[in-house]
Amino acid sequence: MSQQASLSGATTKLATWHPQGILSDEFELAAYREIAKQAVFSKWSEKHRATDLREIYAFATAHVSKRIRKREWPHSQFVRSKQFVDRRVNEAANQRYAVDGVPKIVAVTSGIYQPNPKLFTVSFFKEVPQP
Repeated sequence: MSQQASLSGATTKLATWHPQGILSDEFELAAYREIAKQAVFSKWSEKHRATDLREIYAFATAHVSKRIRKREWPHSQFVRSKQFVDRRVNEAANQRYAVDGVPKIVAVTSGIYQPNPKLFTVSFFKEVPQP
């Protein structure tokens, strides 16, 4: 390491290092919100249970990595951080980001998401007892 790098406070980085502060365009943000919704619905369909943020991130990582390898991902050519994906999940559950005003996923509790029961005509959801 050069003396200049150590004096300036610069850190040594691996060749695989990517800055996480790269700004995203709205299309990339929307793509990650859509992947979050797909993850929640996939787990619900597969296991009939809510999904946590860890599982959603694993789904997003696999999905984006696959699309990058196939050259079908027009956005940043690396998978974003877990914090980035967590934020997109929160946005996907927010009415502000819903296309028709009804979010497709909802938070069951902190960090746990399921499909929005309002989207189904037949209730597959257990009623939560009222206090």
